[in-house]
Amino acid sequence: MRLALVGAPGSGKSAIAQELASRWGATLIDTDAVYEQRFGSTVGDAVIDDEAAFRAAEEAIVLDALTTPAAVVAVGSGALTPAVVDALSNVPVVWLEVGLAEASRRTGLSGMRPLSMGPVRAQMADMMAVRAATYAAVADLTVNTDRRMVATVADEIEVWETQR
Repeated sequence: MRLALVGAPGSGKSAIAQELASRWGATLIDTDAVYEQRFGSTVGDAVIDDEAAFRAAEEAIVLDALTTPAAVVAVGSGALTPAVVDALSNVPVVWLEVGLAEASRRTGLSGMRPLSMGPVRAQMADMMAVRAATYAAVADLTVNTDRRMVATVADEIEVWETQR
């Protein structure tokens, strides 16, 4: 069983992928974690240091992950290049949709005072809006994760997976 999870930062991709992989006895591949292990740098630092090099490495990691049999893949939120979108057409894809307030809370942006955040939250809102069309285009199922427990979201995906 292969399944790819896509969505914005804070949507729950890593946690839900881990839950599903555990339930199904599948291989868990979190592409952000693979990048960090392979290159010894956080995704955030890599984007700041050399975004083009990061995106090229990220694309290669995701494309490799999507060919792994019996895997649940948490795809990095910005990894949906044309090559990745094409590869996703061969894999069941779930878009974990999340609202800005919930994503901000989960990623730690909500605890900051608005003035100290500068335009960060607005940039996240813009990024989420831009990427939403691509997430929707590749998704076979959309599941909203706002204020929902990992197990509950995983239950919904599991029901869908058994019925397809």
